[in-house]
Amino acid sequence: MENQVRSLSNSLSCAYGLSTGVLSINITTVDIPYLIKAGSSEPIVLDCNYELGSSATDGLVIKWFVNQDVLYQWIHGMQPSGSDEFRKYIDVSFKASDDPRTMYRAVKLVKPSHELSGNVKCLISTIYDEAEAVRKMLVYSPEKSLRLHQPVLNKTANRLTVTCLAEDLYPRPKIIIHHDRTPIKLQEQRYKNNTDGRFKAEAIAVLEADKVELPAIFRCEVSIPEANYTSVREYVYNGSHVPCLSLLILALNLIVFKRY
Repeated sequence: MENQVRSLSNSLSCAYGLSTGVLSINITTVDIPYLIKAGSSEPIVLDCNYELGSSATDGLVIKWFVNQDVLYQWIHGMQPSGSDEFRKYIDVSFKASDDPRTMYRAVKLVKPSHELSGNVKCLISTIYDEAEAVRKMLVYSPEKSLRLHQPVLNKTANRLTVTCLAEDLYPRPKIIIHHDRTPIKLQEQRYKNNTDGRFKAEAIAVLEADKVELPAIFRCEVSIPEANYTSVREYVYNGSHVPCLSLLILALNLIVFKRY
């Protein structure tokens, strides 16, 4: 009988604490960058700061997720750990504070990959309560290579074909070929999704050869609109089969970070 009374008393105490908010978890700040360049050497820290109120640290667990996959976990009183899938991107020695209740709450990413893109969630829980925060994060990957090939002339068909190829981008980019800064009307875009999730993009444009005034400037532009990223190659064609001038004109890396 005494044990039953004690159990009832404990249950009422927990219920009272939760109803008055004494034991509730309050997330005070969320720091998850919206945009990151893949392989960045700059430190990237995902952080959810919180207050436990008068709640004890009983059962305190911090978990981070990318989409539905566990990224990182810290069980209070133990060392933090990264998941098998993402461990190579995590510095588990990083401490967000000297407070033993929040010491390993954050995740420091090391040379992050496009694989970390998606909905990023932090989940803070104790035996009394839990709280979470979710933000979108894009880890974009610029092209590994961008090639604007020498135009190919088919005199019989009166056709000039221009091809541009970009490899290993994420997310799926846009690619387009211009003639004298005007998009060529007759062109086709092809995309291939690599096994690692990145994309290969190809544009093939066709013009009537006798309507192309020489020298002609062809421009290939590949972009990732979500990342405000654009890269360009230009080629000056003089009608010969030998390149007159092939050069890199512009490679823009315009990065906008949004913090929440």
